[in-house]
Amino acid sequence: MFLEKPVAFAGQEYTYFSLYNYSSYKGYAPSGCSTLTAIFSGDTYEYWKSKKESGEYKSEKEKFTKLIINLLEKYLPQTSGKVSVIDVATPLTYERYCGTKHGSWMTLMEAGDKMINYPATSENISNLYFAGQRIQPPGGLPIALDTGRKAVQYLCKDKDLVFQGNIQ
Repeated sequence: MFLEKPVAFAGQEYTYFSLYNYSSYKGYAPSGCSTLTAIFSGDTYEYWKSKKESGEYKSEKEKFTKLIINLLEKYLPQTSGKVSVIDVATPLTYERYCGTKHGSWMTLMEAGDKMINYPATSENISNLYFAGQRIQPPGGLPIALDTGRKAVQYLCKDKDLVFQGNIQ
């Protein structure tokens, strides 16, 4: 969603944000409700780390929450007064739960970097399999799931087992 005028927060200036609507996914929200994810891209790790160290982390997340709700209500007026639950995940959230460098939730790539896909197995060490959110670009949870599945498939092949990959 492109903004009419830039919004400053967390040491960044934003001219847009990405909004994902999961309303067609059964079970993501109670009946009659939707689940939305708003993503503001940028390197805000140091900002949030300094707020954590100064004791302002929670209050800054609350300010960011108000900003997000105001933007939603401005660009999607039908949401006005209807947001019931909101959570803000900062780079510190990803660092805490995923142990990632600077709280990255995707693969880190610099301008000009080539796409690298890491192998699912080791050529030199038997019974070693690789999986994770940063094994291949663009990274993130879907990549972690996909590489985990591939690692288990290799494990099953090596152990002469039939891979049971049906989703229940």
